[in-house]
Amino acid sequence: MATVISGTSISIEGVTLTSDNIGGTVKQVVQTQLTSTYSATSNGSEVIVTGVASSITPTSSSNKVLLIFNCMFGNHITTYGGYFKRGTTIIGVGDAASSRQQVGMGLGYNGDANQANQASYTFLDSPATTSSTTYQLYLKNDNTVTCFFNRSPNDQNNNVGKRGISTITLWEIAP
Repeated sequence: MATVISGTSISIEGVTLTSDNIGGTVKQVVQTQLTSTYSATSNGSEVIVTGVASSITPTSSSNKVLLIFNCMFGNHITTYGGYFKRGTTIIGVGDAASSRQQVGMGLGYNGDANQANQASYTFLDSPATTSSTTYQLYLKNDNTVTCFFNRSPNDQNNNVGKRGISTITLWEIAP
């Protein structure tokens, strides 16, 4: 039998392959960008990072959601941990171990308060729903030092100060 390519399908030996039946197909992509600055202080409590959330409505309950997060942050003399929640469920964190914080990413210490760091996080989630699903970033640490997003801790109004962007991108992937 012949191989036939026609429009958006390929037929090989009588089997027709389309983007709907070959698997691993990207169904939709949603991105939220935070370009303004944000600061939060945890002191041992969970803190929601306002503006770093994105929602997607999967087209099938068997599809997965690939979450990709990138941010600019600044912490001086402390470290933070970050994690995402799908609705109220924490996803993609390390195993529980005594009183250690379970996080998906570390947001580490800046030795120089005029500098900023970059962090990224990737997680393939299985939300098992076709309802609108929100992924929200949370922070946690053990003291009252502030964590800054999209700026350096000192945020000087000169060429030493830094300003950046944070993004969360959700990809719906069909199996």
